[in-house]
Amino acid sequence: MNSIGFPEMFKSSATLVVKDREASLQDLQLLLASEKGELFGDPFFGVRVKKYTFNQNNYVLRDILVDEIFTQVKVFAPQITVSRDDIKIIQTGNTLVTNIKGINKLDFTTDMYQLELFNDEER
Repeated sequence: MNSIGFPEMFKSSATLVVKDREASLQDLQLLLASEKGELFGDPFFGVRVKKYTFNQNNYVLRDILVDEIFTQVKVFAPQITVSRDDIKIIQTGNTLVTNIKGINKLDFTTDMYQLELFNDEER
């Protein structure tokens, strides 16, 4: 699996390409950092984190967000096999973090991805 390096995409006159696990991590970061409808050409790409951000925080909302992350990873990151039970959402203060345990189909090893979904302190 190859992916264009982000945020440093260009190195002198060549395009920086990342491979394997780093590419999978960047793909997940892009998927979870994008809101649905933001990507021109594919209105279904992304996760609706902003929609649920200021709703009442309870277990139902957390399950809805886990379901959406699970569905989007299945559709847009096919190089990672993930189970719904392997997606955990943790809130510490104003930061919302997700832990995703998945099997990378490149070499069938289990990887743990910890990605920040929302950080209100950055505002």
